[in-house]
Amino acid sequence: MKNVIATIVAAAGLASMANAQATSNLNMETSIDGLDWTSGLRNVNPGTTVKVRAKISYTANGTTAVPVGFATLTFQPTIQNWNATPVTGDAIAAFAAAGNNNNGGGVQRDNQDLYGRIIPFASTGPTTTDPYIGRTQTVSGTSYLRIARSTITNWVGDGPTTTTSAVNNFNGSGGLALVQKGSGLVGSADPAFDPNIVNVILFRFQITLSLDSTIRDLLIDVPAAGINRNTSTGAREAGWFASASDSFGSIKAAVSVGTSTLRVVPAPGALGLLGLGGVMVLRRRR
Repeated sequence: MKNVIATIVAAAGLASMANAQATSNLNMETSIDGLDWTSGLRNVNPGTTVKVRAKISYTANGTTAVPVGFATLTFQPTIQNWNATPVTGDAIAAFAAAGNNNNGGGVQRDNQDLYGRIIPFASTGPTTTDPYIGRTQTVSGTSYLRIARSTITNWVGDGPTTTTSAVNNFNGSGGLALVQKGSGLVGSADPAFDPNIVNVILFRFQITLSLDSTIRDLLIDVPAAGINRNTSTGAREAGWFASASDSFGSIKAAVSVGTSTLRVVPAPGALGLLGLGGVMVLRRRR
């Protein structure tokens, strides 16, 4: 009987290990100076210029698979409550929108004044006729900025669900393609392979907020429906290299997104003026 119980316990343990899910933690972070980065809530004044980056880490969660580097993930960053007013509204800086690492499609990690996919995670990319852009869209009365290829006109998760048309925008594959070559495929003309699996910076962009003093929260997010979809399981997952001979990222780990929020508030002096204005209005009404 003891042997039977031991066998059941051992089998349960193996099943638990087999069912353990690895996670790709994708976090959106903000910075004013390019040095101090944070996730979560950041208070900013109207007109502030803010840098934003996407950073990913692998968490094994009990599995024995340990990657040797990041392989691939496609996603579409969004900003909720975007001010889309022409000329005077919020603005996004130009970034390296097309091509690959060796053809103008990526930027160096340490150059804080250039924006786009971080080298070497831009090994493939769109053509100049279908570049990455920041597109403004209104969904259920809320204004958004969404970054994806210029031909991806549907909101995330919308559009045809089958055939090649599902790229716009059901399966998420029309977003930013963050792809690194396997270490065994890196040639002399390629950037060096990045073996990191924690705090890997994938993409960076910059926005400048409007001068509108209306208090608002801008939620910086990566909607699950805009992440590339496993056509067999429907899972939204990133690929990680299992070994130097792995050419496509055979370790799959579901994506968990950490958001950031920019709370736009007037400067203290402006708040004081607003308060004084309210008092004056009240006195005039009397």
